[in-house]
Parts: sequence; C-alpha cells; structure tokens
Amino acid sequence: MRHFLPLSLTLAALLSSPIGPALSAADKNAEADGTTIITLSGELALRPQPNFFGGHEESLHEATITLRKVLRGPVQHVVIDLSQGYAGGLAAAEELASVIRAERGPTRTITCLIDGVEDNAFVLAAACDETVMANAGIIDVNGVALESYYFAEALAKIGLRFHAVASGEHKTAHEPFTRNGPSPAGAAEFTALAHDLDAILLTQSLRPGLTREHLLGARARAPQTPDLARELKLVNATAEPGAWLAKLPEPIRRADDDHSGADLSGMAGMMALWQKLLQGDEGPSYAEAVAVVELEGEIIGGGDSAPGESIGPVDTCDMLADLATNPKIKAVVLRINSPGGDAGASDRIHHAVRRLAAVKPVIALFDGVAASGGYYIGCAADEIQVHHATITGSIGVFALLPDASGALEMTGIHRFAVTTGPRGNVMSLTAPFTPEREAALRQVVDDVDQRFQDLVAERRHIDPAKMPSLAGGRVFTGEQAVANGLADGFGTLASAVAAARKRANIEQTLPLERFPKERGLLSRLGLGGVHALLPPAVVRLHRLAEQRGLRVLAWAPHSYK
Repeated sequence: MRHFLPLSLTLAALLSSPIGPALSAADKNAEADGTTIITLSGELALRPQPNFFGGHEESLHEATITLRKVLRGPVQHVVIDLSQGYAGGLAAAEELASVIRAERGPTRTITCLIDGVEDNAFVLAAACDETVMANAGIIDVNGVALESYYFAEALAKIGLRFHAVASGEHKTAHEPFTRNGPSPAGAAEFTALAHDLDAILLTQSLRPGLTREHLLGARARAPQTPDLARELKLVNATAEPGAWLAKLPEPIRRADDDHSGADLSGMAGMMALWQKLLQGDEGPSYAEAVAVVELEGEIIGGGDSAPGESIGPVDTCDMLADLATNPKIKAVVLRINSPGGDAGASDRIHHAVRRLAAVKPVIALFDGVAASGGYYIGCAADEIQVHHATITGSIGVFALLPDASGALEMTGIHRFAVTTGPRGNVMSLTAPFTPEREAALRQVVDDVDQRFQDLVAERRHIDPAKMPSLAGGRVFTGEQAVANGLADGFGTLASAVAAARKRANIEQTLPLERFPKERGLLSRLGLGGVHALLPPAVVRLHRLAEQRGLRVLAWAPHSYK
C-alpha cells in the first residue's frame, strides 16, 4: 500500500533550521522511543500527476519533509521501507540520503528494507546502518541503462518526414524524428553520459562491507534473489517483513498514520473534499515564508502549465510576478526538473525569474534533469545548486519542421501554390525541403543560439570565448557542471533554503510554501495526466503536430528518467 501525505498536513509539520520550525513537545512525545516506519513508493516526482479525485503519489518534497521530521525526533529505530514500489531516480535518492546523513543522530539505528528495487535504491541504503531484503523478494542491480527510440522509418510509412537544423552536432534532441538511429556524435555522448552516471551511482552506493568490486560482480548475476544478494553482500540480512517488523522496538508506528486522508464521516468532511476537488488545495498560508517553486515537465509555447507534465509561460510568469510583489515571501527556491522545450517560452520565463531575483533572492536547485530550456530558466537565478547526478547543460537550440509532402504523393494529392515573397514556402508543411529553406531556418537557429550562449556567459560570468566549448548541445552531469562553472555547487532542498535565507539576511527559520498551488478538478478536466501514459517522444511528436509556424526548440536529447 502506498502512503500519501496531504500537502497541507505535510507543510504544517515543517522542521527546524534550515527549513522550518522545530518539532513540538506533542510531536516528540508521540514519537518517543520505539520504531517509526517510513514508506517511500513511486517515482517521488516534484509534482506527481494527480488522479481524477485530486490525490497523487507522494512527492519528493513530501518524502523529504517526512523523513526529516522523523529523524529529528527521539525515535530509537527508523525503518525506511522501499519494498512497496519504490522507483525514485538517482537525484531523488541522493537528496534523501543527504537528509539521513545530516539528521541521523548518534544513537538510533536506521534500516533500509528493500524488495523489487533497482540500483538507485542502494544510494539511499548506503546512508543507513543496515539493509534487509524481503525473504521472497527480488532486486535488479544491473547498472545504468539509457535508451532512446527513433521514428523516422515509421513516420515515412505514412508519408511524414521531419527536417532539422541544429546549433551543433551534440544538439541531438531532433534525432528520434529525423533518423533511424543516433548520429555518431549522439551515440558517443549517450554512451559517455551512461558511464558518467554509472560512476556517480557506484560511488554513492558504497558503504562498509559493500565495495565497488561487490557491486560490479553483482551486475553480472542480475537479477538477484535474497540468497544471492546476501552472498554478493548487497544486503546484510533477509527476512519475512511482517515477522521482522513485529520484533522491532515498540511502539511501532508509521510516519503517515495520522494522514489517512479526508474524513467522510460527516457532511463537513464531504463538503471540504468536494471543494478541494473543484478548486484545488491552496495549502497553508503563513505570515512569512520561503517559496519553493517546483517547475517540472516540458516547457511549452503559449498557454498555461499542467504542473508535473508541462511548464507554460503564461501562468508561470504570472506566478513569478506575484511572488515578486508578495510581501510575505522573503526568498525563493526554484526547483527545476525539465529537459527543456520551447526556446521562446524558456526566454520569457528566464526573464520573469530575473525580475523576481532583482527584488528577492532566488536560488535554483536542479533535480534529475535541468537541461537546455531547463538550464535556460535556471541560469537566471542568483545561484545554482545541483545534485551529483543531475543532467544539465545542453546549451543550444534546433528547429524541427514537419514535411508532409510524402503523404501527398502516397495519396495522389497534387499541390499548386502561389507566393508573393521569395521565401513564401519556408514554413509550408507540404513544399519540398530545399537548401534555401534550410538556410532560412539556420539563420533563425544561429540567432537564438547566440542569444542563449550570451545569456549563460553573462549570468555565469563565463568568458564568451569559452562558450562554444560548453554549448553546441553538450550534456553534463552535475559534477561536470560545477567543474565547468555552469553551477555553483552541490545542494539539496535544505542547503538551497539556507542559501536563500542567507542572501535575504534572515536569521530565523521560516516555513516553506510550495508553488504552483494544486489545481482543482475543474481546471484538470480534459487533461488528467493523459500524456503521462505515453513515451516522451510520442508526446513531443503530438505537440509538434499541433504547432503552427516555426518554433525553435531548446530540448535536451533525452528525458533521462
């Protein structure tokens, strides 16, 4: 069973320095001694897709707050249960492991219970005292596997082709639509990225008794059963979870027992649920707060966002403008998990962040991926913090133009056109793709790409002469980004909040208020996370088919989930 924490209850329980008030005496008494079980399940996205009735999987923010709250109490034994569908990414595991190391205390025992997990879970387990695997379980420690799909041949069968003009050979996000496999540069970068991520994964998974050699040896025997996992030293012990939990120090409680959901026993509870379904959950409001703005998904041109799925410039810029004038918001942490998208929308949001940063401190925290348009937005902040495994960079743009002339040929439709300008056919979806049309697109791409590079050089204080070596679509890990000056250092939510408070000259702790606010059912009808069911490339193809006119795109090559 998955355990969900309502937003309002989670934020009301924010913790002491650096991100909130201390635990109350009632909290401490409730958790005194015994064992507390924290169940983490799902992908732990920044903005999980809501279901029809307004609920959602636990977010990374909620998981972080719950974990910190428990570890700051006097509980004797903490069990982090990853055996019920945990699928968090490498950056999320790094964030949670940092909380354990910072808050663990000298006298308690922390156990990681696993089943059905992959390599990323061992980054979290490395911060614990012991790892226990379910007796009848299975795990899959097999290293990093990145994959991408290519649709050119399939599209050609229906008479559709795409022509691309990119700012560099490493700007390969268009290749799934224009090729049947990666270009040499794309394949080389994809391979290098996999090995770079793997090196980070290995380093962060090490713990006493589990060496690099043990991990590499385990991969050759994946998937691993309990006996094999013990033999390979992946786990300290195996047990039947129910019996094992029953033997732990009492009282035994679950971290989310008090957050079981809406009370539907009376009319008031039913009315409150109905109001949330229709209008959304605004969450608590504070006299003073640090805003945590979570931008997750593809950056789309025009329109409003679908939080967790897409980032639209209209409502995002409005939200940032409101934060700039909101007197209770003293500083802002901008969390980004986005592979990019529309270059024009990225530019609009970038400058909205800069206007906000002109009046209040803004610290950017990059999560799993903040690349291309995601980096475009983030470099507007006063400071950039990354995880070691963050995928970032991909500075560059491309134009991708659909070509349906093949469909006309297949169906026997013939085209006759009259234009009064020398480039009247440049944006046509059915005219042949000529060198002149390519030159016209190149002109636009080069101009937008130079603007992108100039902004990065200005914001990051990088010599413009060095930018070509960092641009052209090159993708970096967080470690490489820090080494190249594209980020300031490694961080977590706690360190980003601390940096924001320091820049705002605020000594006292402040609660966190999350943005954008949760939207109600009325605003989600017809959306409802439909795109979450489709592969990212298919979603992008659908959005490209909807576009009118030329769009210059700032996508990373892959979504890296």
